[in-house]
Amino acid sequence: MRINFSKGTNFLAPPKLKLINNYFLSCFMPWSLRFGSIFGIPVELHITFLLLLLIFSFFGVIPLIVIILLFVSVLIHELAHSLVGRHYGAKIKKITLLPIGGVSQMEAIPKSHEFAIAVIGPVTSIVIGIALFFVGTLFGLEMYFDLNWVELKSLSEILRTVMSLNFVLGAFNIIPAFPMDGGRVLRAFLSSKMDYLKATELSVRIGQSLAIVFAFVGVFYNPWLIIIAFFIYIGGMSEYQSTQMSSLLKGIKVKDLMTRDVITISPDATMEEFENLLIEKRHKGYPVVFEDKVIGIITINELLTVPRPKWIETKVSDVMIKDIIVASPDMEVFDLHTKFTEMNQGRAPVVENGKLIGFVTKTDILKFSDIISLKRI
Repeated sequence: MRINFSKGTNFLAPPKLKLINNYFLSCFMPWSLRFGSIFGIPVELHITFLLLLLIFSFFGVIPLIVIILLFVSVLIHELAHSLVGRHYGAKIKKITLLPIGGVSQMEAIPKSHEFAIAVIGPVTSIVIGIALFFVGTLFGLEMYFDLNWVELKSLSEILRTVMSLNFVLGAFNIIPAFPMDGGRVLRAFLSSKMDYLKATELSVRIGQSLAIVFAFVGVFYNPWLIIIAFFIYIGGMSEYQSTQMSSLLKGIKVKDLMTRDVITISPDATMEEFENLLIEKRHKGYPVVFEDKVIGIITINELLTVPRPKWIETKVSDVMIKDIIVASPDMEVFDLHTKFTEMNQGRAPVVENGKLIGFVTKTDILKFSDIISLKRI
């Protein structure tokens, strides 16, 4: 989301870091495997988590069990967010478990209830820790704070370690920095006293300042702090950019910026004919229309997947993108931009009553947001 601050300088997101952020969002998150759903909420496991399990398997069975139980705890933590969010009207898309924790992906988080949605996660983790303390005590175990999971010798020590990890998980997430829950809690508090975008900016500043401190300490004491600092910095930057984009595009509909004079191509056209269209019209992508219905999109990327000698015999229908985003004219532009990011696509036909009436691209939205942002300079 390449947009400027109201003063014309995006001090939170230098150009190179914005590229890192966009790459992280578009490439890192999709590498997840769905392994089920809970309460109707899809749960995905990031493939890097499998790598983490493999690493800890070298330390023995007990450390591996601890890691698995930790991520069960993280799943419960994220479920708490999701269920409270659903209660307040947020649409829950999925939960993704990562090596650094979990992510509950929601649409339309109600700002007035952000505090409740955010704080329930850390509270849940702390409650789990307290519950494990009482269970361990009830069975006569020594329940004290212990994070040494690599050198565990007995199954009875697992309970104590998982208890300690849940306390750490709860405390860590209270840190006032995005993407941790504490960042949202801080923003919810600040937004009661100032503009929501300003509250986000201030929360992100605080979080990124803490990230710099974490990175500095990590150089001398623990490299994990450097990794955490990276995710805090990038996560905060992403949150601000998303919030600013939402603010800039509030109330703007797809019909306000779509291209109405749409150039289409037939599914029976060859790649050679498509190349001629690209040269003549100079757009990178076009809707594929058959009997007045949009059945796909084809871009220069699909053309390049076909060897040139086969262009004369390969048809558009053979390589076009079939799983496409279809926008309505009254759809919010920000919602469409979000879908573009989620599905890693860059253009969408605009359809009304089954008829193609327009075409809009991600570039159109970014250019439009840049123009709108000039009003705030």
